[in-house]
Amino acid sequence: MNLLVILLVSLFKVSSSSSQSTQTLKNRIVYDNARIPVDVAHSLTQQKSELGSFEIMSLNANNEIEPYICHLPVDKKVNISKPVHHFATSELKQTAINIISETFDDDKCTLEFNIQAGYWTVGYCFGDKIMQFHEDLVDFLSGNHRAQLPNHVYVLGKFPNAKPYKQTEIRNQRDEQNKVNLDPRDFIVFEGEFSSFGDDEVDYSTNTQKFIKHTLGNGEICDLTLQPRTVDIVYKCDQDFGRPGIMEIQEIKTCQYQMIVNVPGLCSLEEFRKNLIHENIVDITCKKIDQDDNLSLQEVTYDTFFEYQSPNQGSQVAKVKNEKVDLDQFYINPIGDGFYLGSLKHEYKGDKPYWNTRVIAINANDIDEGDLLNRFGKLFLHTLERKFPSPITINDNIATALQWGDSFIYWIEMYDMFGNFVALFKMVRDGKLDNHEVEFHKISVVDKQSTENFAANLDYFDHPNKDWNFEYFKRNQE
Repeated sequence: MNLLVILLVSLFKVSSSSSQSTQTLKNRIVYDNARIPVDVAHSLTQQKSELGSFEIMSLNANNEIEPYICHLPVDKKVNISKPVHHFATSELKQTAINIISETFDDDKCTLEFNIQAGYWTVGYCFGDKIMQFHEDLVDFLSGNHRAQLPNHVYVLGKFPNAKPYKQTEIRNQRDEQNKVNLDPRDFIVFEGEFSSFGDDEVDYSTNTQKFIKHTLGNGEICDLTLQPRTVDIVYKCDQDFGRPGIMEIQEIKTCQYQMIVNVPGLCSLEEFRKNLIHENIVDITCKKIDQDDNLSLQEVTYDTFFEYQSPNQGSQVAKVKNEKVDLDQFYINPIGDGFYLGSLKHEYKGDKPYWNTRVIAINANDIDEGDLLNRFGKLFLHTLERKFPSPITINDNIATALQWGDSFIYWIEMYDMFGNFVALFKMVRDGKLDNHEVEFHKISVVDKQSTENFAANLDYFDHPNKDWNFEYFKRNQE
């Protein structure tokens, strides 16, 4: 049985000793779905081990205090020294700019399909422009890029000194005879955490990885602000992403964009690599105490805590209001009206296909519970063929969008921006019908005592198929 692992920044702290620093590091609480009987939890607190100890703690889950049994590793010395700065800031900036130029100076565009709000192909054309347009998946895979709406190829920003042209084309239109000259004064080097929601608040205690930002203006005039579009390009080293290219793009304000671009060459600079502070944070693993379950075990040992790896009997689908997820485990993409879709960055390796690859919804709105179904339902209807993925994939990375001709039973969990479970939605459609109607059900959070009356057929989640969120799916052929 696979575990749903939750990561949160803890309020606990441990003092770390090192010759380089006397900082206090934040630890990280790791929640998982396992439940430990109350008598076992109390016995664990009596265990003595050189590896660690156990404590019962009252922790907040969706504004409710719940008892957890937590494993506290023994104090250990960690090296929290920051990366050695081999360059002065100005020299580091120029070195990073040179690496960026060497990576992308090939007169071509780097394009990513279906990333901006799950609809746009976004193009990064070094020395020329950042653009977005909508195209057919077949055209994208062929490499012969063609906008479905030729008059809707939008320039989000232009590089300084880019030559003017009458018509925007889906290619790099810079003058090949002239070398791209980038002014270091247009770049900013900064460090700290980077958020998918556009919150770049710096936390120097947990991350000193550096990024370099370049702001481009002179984009297409925005219909809403009547001002040119602008885009912040944030270049970073991401060793997991690997290849150079666009990682994500968000519209953080009306017609103001933030694009993250991976530059593997930046990883050669220690300042741009993830530092050792993250690697040395100590995880505190916590499991919920099941106060209704008592097991008279003959022996409880230190290892007993780790042997409890299965959740409650029955379906693992989120339904209790204090269920949580860690949004950092998901790629988060906006779908409109304050809602987002989250897809797992890394598959879980378990025997349940639903949990290995599921997609979740995220509600960033402060709206009444009664209005949630109406708002999310309307969004689903309006964006079905553009932003909601189907289980039919072209390759490992690209899923085709749902179509009105599809027949499906589609389940999706919704969480708030803090990872608290909000509701479970079920959408049903018969694609053979000549209409644009979808049957919607919203199953709200319930108390633990009410799970027996949970109003949903959960057989699918106990025995899911390979189509992750889809209990049933069929693409009807014309």
